[in-house]
Amino acid sequence: MSWNEIVNGLGDIFAATFKILPALGNLPNILFSTVIFAGLVYWILELKKYKTIAKKNGTIE
Repeated sequence: MSWNEIVNGLGDIFAATFKILPALGNLPNILFSTVIFAGLVYWILELKKYKTIAKKNGTIE
């Protein structure tokens, strides 16, 4: 198996997935936005938790 076959195979897979995207409409954008937003909220809550622990222990915030 040569590199050309691997790269062309990957290209065919990506081309097939891009053909599916228009049928999904705006759903992928909503899903990605929701996942990113949830991750940011989780991250901010974790930072708040660690800041509270740092203040309690008198360590660096």
